[in-house]
Amino acid sequence: MFFTASKIFWSLIQPLNALCFLAIIGFLIRFKRNLAGQKIMNAALIMIVAIGVLPIGPALITFLERQYPTPASLPERIDGIIVLGGAFEARLSETTGHIVANDQIERMLCFVDLAKQHPSAKLVFSGGTGDMLYPDAKESVAAKKFFNLAGLNDKAILYESKSRNTYENVLYSMQMLDPSNAENWVVITSAFHMPRSMGIFTHFGWKVIPYQCDPKTDGRYTFLKTLPNISGNLYLLNVSLKEIIGSIVYYITDKSAFILPSSSVKVPT
Repeated sequence: MFFTASKIFWSLIQPLNALCFLAIIGFLIRFKRNLAGQKIMNAALIMIVAIGVLPIGPALITFLERQYPTPASLPERIDGIIVLGGAFEARLSETTGHIVANDQIERMLCFVDLAKQHPSAKLVFSGGTGDMLYPDAKESVAAKKFFNLAGLNDKAILYESKSRNTYENVLYSMQMLDPSNAENWVVITSAFHMPRSMGIFTHFGWKVIPYQCDPKTDGRYTFLKTLPNISGNLYLLNVSLKEIIGSIVYYITDKSAFILPSSSVKVPT
């Protein structure tokens, strides 16, 4: 129920969708109250232009990515490495027969790199399907093909393929692995996604080492220092708001230990 509700909720409130719905409402109101409807439509248009031109999305993504910078070094002994799914388009991979990846594929490249650096570590891919319309399309199928092509075909990689969101990534991985806090586990995910992920790992009491990758920014705030990129700004606003709202909802529903970590690691300004 939580999974379905969260998908529907986000499809309604993500910025561009919500503002388009507002414009449609304004258009319909015009048939009864022309001036009021026009004002609503104008307001929606102004907000669309504002969030497209102003780098609000890049600023929020930068904030999220500064929470857990990639560590300069890892412990000599790494007992396990877990990478969170989200880099493959499961339905397209299944229907086309190809490995269809998205712009979060660097998560998998980081995983391959660390797997080769730590050959004795347990290796885990956690990702089932996040598509409520195609629940049988499993991301783990594409992941297995990718890892084989990347030279990990000789590794005994464990695949957790039941999860539909980050909370279930952690829940089902813990049930499968029964990890000990005496072990050094590394978790890999995109930089913007690490704060929400760490809140869930902390909630379950699983002490992991955050290894962020797939940065969308250089970690520096560049407000009004770059040319406007409307499509890029809207995309990053969607991504960042999804993470922030997700962290709030997870915390309120007792699925996360915090909304944001209490302190951030310092990075250059």
